[in-house]
Amino acid sequence: MATVTLVDVEKIYPGDVKAVENFNLVIEDGEFIVLVGPSGCGKSTTLRMIAGLEEITDGEISIGDLVVNHVSPKDRDIAMVFQNYALYPHMSVRENMEFGLKLRKYPKAEIETRINDAAQVLGLTDLLHRKPRALSGGQRQRVAVGRAIVRQPAVFLFDEPLSNLDAKLRVQMRVELSQLHNEIDTTMIYVTHDQVEAMTMGDRIVVMNEGLIQQVADPVTLYDRPVNKFVASFIGTPPMNFFNGQVLGQNSSMAFLSEDGLQLQIAQQQVDKLRQFDKQKIVLGIRPEHIGSTVAENSETVGQISAVVNVVEPMGAETYVYLKSETTSFVSRVSSHKKYMVGEKIELAVAMDRAHFFDFNTDKALL
Repeated sequence: MATVTLVDVEKIYPGDVKAVENFNLVIEDGEFIVLVGPSGCGKSTTLRMIAGLEEITDGEISIGDLVVNHVSPKDRDIAMVFQNYALYPHMSVRENMEFGLKLRKYPKAEIETRINDAAQVLGLTDLLHRKPRALSGGQRQRVAVGRAIVRQPAVFLFDEPLSNLDAKLRVQMRVELSQLHNEIDTTMIYVTHDQVEAMTMGDRIVVMNEGLIQQVADPVTLYDRPVNKFVASFIGTPPMNFFNGQVLGQNSSMAFLSEDGLQLQIAQQQVDKLRQFDKQKIVLGIRPEHIGSTVAENSETVGQISAVVNVVEPMGAETYVYLKSETTSFVSRVSSHKKYMVGEKIELAVAMDRAHFFDFNTDKALL
């Protein structure tokens, strides 16, 4: 196991294309950390720089006490699991898992022990004789993970390993990878564009956009206290709703007035912090679950929105209702027992004590 430290790491491609910029992060020994963001944000490039598959332009990367800037991948004590499995098709599961150990000339008895231990952890014991073509997608992914486990590296690197699996299998593999981390307690760095994977698996999550770290925090903090509008919109399904407008002082209270005339009373505990932004243009953010017919039961400050139903998406235990109020579109997440019809005009409560506010120009959180 090892701590991974990145200090002022940058990757600039020819043409002054900055893939990763000013990346600073300490990944603790035994931590499961997830790099998440949209395509092209630099997360996979960062992982490949840690692995040594991509040369860094500037900065310093350490694994344990060793600075690895100029250390070859094979000497970094890491194991990487790729999106496409990268299994040898002509080899059995056992042969795939033992191949790297044979190259490193491990004793036969130790290879056997490592293979059997990894196979037992991953449920591959009965599949060791099979070729990859005789395995399902999930089984192939387990083999790829097993091949990494037998190396017993200081750090595991995962580059979108579940992207090729169907939805049900992804859920299963998420659980299995989390259980695996609990069992072997090794540092794991996991890259994904799927924020659900990030939220359910990571001890901490690194949200990236355009090569820059936006926020590093545990899942609950990211969800409840996003530092900017990008994080607020990227984390959460459906995404947070945003309304442009301004806050207006009313003696000891304040209200938010949107551009299309929506007026909502601001929760008292937020008034003092927002008073300095009186009459300034800001953005109100409300998560879909904080807009609905029942939110008033658990909220101290409740506003009302009139809107027309555009689309209804039943999701089983809950329903996503897409609405439009004047010129603003937004979404509400409600109980599946509440029925709405397309074209229906409805009144919805807004839990204003759960509201977020962002600077209109910088997108930074104001609270």
